[in-house]
Amino acid sequence: MSEAGATKPKKGGKKKASSASAAKDEAPQPMPPFKPGKLTHYDRQVVDYVRTATAKNIWYYRDRLSTPRGPCSLPVLREAWTQGVIDANTLVWGQGLADWLPIKNVRTLVPQIRTVEVQIATWVKKTFALKPALARARKERAEQRPQPNNQVDIMY
Repeated sequence: MSEAGATKPKKGGKKKASSASAAKDEAPQPMPPFKPGKLTHYDRQVVDYVRTATAKNIWYYRDRLSTPRGPCSLPVLREAWTQGVIDANTLVWGQGLADWLPIKNVRTLVPQIRTVEVQIATWVKKTFALKPALARARKERAEQRPQPNNQVDIMY
C-alpha cells in the first residue's frame, strides 16, 4: 500500500500551480477610460435650449447681506465671480425660477459663469493682489503690537 500511495501524484501540488495561474488571470484589470454617454439629437437640442435660455436670462442675486442685486446679465455675473462677490452658493433668481436658488443648483449656470477667462482672472487676483495685501496687513499688525505674543508657545 505504501507503494501505491507513493506512485499517486499529490493533488495539493497541482492546486497550488493552478491557483497561482488563476490569481494571475483574476488580477484586477484597469478600468476602461470614461466615455460620456452619446446624446441623441433631441438631447442636444434640449441642452442647447437650456444654455441659451440661461445665457439670455436677466439674473438677480443676493449678496452676503442677503440684499437683492440686479438685474444683471451673464457678463456682470462673471465679473462679480472674479471679484469674489458671488460664488456657487450665492442665491440667484431669474425668469422661469419659482424661488431663489443657489447658483450651483441652476442647470448650466456655473459653467457659463466660470469660463476659463474667469478662472484665470480669479487666480491672478488672488495670487497677485489679495495674498500680498494680506501679508502686508499681517506684518503691519504684528509691528503695532507692543510685545510679541507667546501665548501659543506657553500652551504647548
